[in-house]
Amino acid sequence: MTDNTETPSPMTDGASQTGFASEAQAKGANTVQALRPTIDDAKAAGREALGTAKEIAGDAWKTARSYAKNASGMAGEKLGTLKTRASDLQATASRRIADEPLKAVAIGAAAGALLAALVLRRKGGPRS
Repeated sequence: MTDNTETPSPMTDGASQTGFASEAQAKGANTVQALRPTIDDAKAAGREALGTAKEIAGDAWKTARSYAKNASGMAGEKLGTLKTRASDLQATASRRIADEPLKAVAIGAAAGALLAALVLRRKGGPRS
């Protein structure tokens, strides 16, 4: 066995003289032509996948936005219900106080005394 010590330029010249270069060039061109439909198919598949991903993202955004609107609407309804209930309780309390003012003062004094006792006990004030 002998080592081939030719540089690329003399090797190319030798290949050109024997016809290998033109054969390799033809095979390369054929390979490129054979791969072109596969490359085009891959590009089309990529575009389709991108379109599908955009569609899915759009649907997810619409769904999330719908849920947020529903939650906001429900919170607003609950707040309205609570305001109405508080207003009703205030009206009931005002009516009962007007009907029985002495009883209301006695209940208020008792509640105040109980609250004061709890606060003093928690703070470690005078013990009985």
